[in-house]
Amino acid sequence: MKKEASTYVWGIPTRLFHWMLVISLVGAYIAEEDYLTLHVALGYTAGILIVFRLIWGLIGPRYSHFRDFPAGVKSFTAFFKGFGKPVNVYAGHNPPASLVMLGIMFIVALVAFSGMMTLSQEGGQGPLKSLTLPAGIEFKEVHEFWVQVLIGLAILHLVGLIADLIIHKSASVLKSMFTGYKTGVEAENAEMNGFQKFFSFVWIAAPLVAFYLTITGPPIQLKDDEGEDESTEMVDDDGGEYEGDDD
Repeated sequence: MKKEASTYVWGIPTRLFHWMLVISLVGAYIAEEDYLTLHVALGYTAGILIVFRLIWGLIGPRYSHFRDFPAGVKSFTAFFKGFGKPVNVYAGHNPPASLVMLGIMFIVALVAFSGMMTLSQEGGQGPLKSLTLPAGIEFKEVHEFWVQVLIGLAILHLVGLIADLIIHKSASVLKSMFTGYKTGVEAENAEMNGFQKFFSFVWIAAPLVAFYLTITGPPIQLKDDEGEDESTEMVDDDGGEYEGDDD
């Protein structure tokens, strides 16, 4: 019996990035403001992961490089014309997946940036605390908006994955994010050179260091909006209350 073809598509750095990003985003969403320091630490982790992934898209190996993302009009046209056919089995990302992944990277960057702006605006903390912020913008609302957009893209990503599993069962897309190998596909294997291996080490180590320094540092707190306006109500010696003068 002839052995089914398989291609090494996703290297260890790309797979680690994928699952670290998933853990960071899900963890940050669950933590929210109830565990603000953890929320911020995971947010930094996700943001740094994305910065390095964008660089990896310019210097990384085959399939992880942006030039291998078939996100052009011609690629989409060919994809939908041959929808469900074996010709539409891509070694790397297919056209819709390419567009969704690029969107996720961009939106995560906006989520992380707006989160840091919120931290600066409401807590006077974070790497952007020295910036002069524009008046009239509530960055917390901006942050929450991009989070909702990201959730929408994540749902699209999951729907696409499920559809691909149903249509192209032999490609083992989900399995490839654990093993690196995509079966049912015969193409050139992904390989890394020495510089890419060194860069990938820094890429994975940097967000972990940022997480550790944040989670073990001083607790992060936002300003209490309700406590900003001091009450003019005062208590007299007898325990009664009266309104103090503004003078």
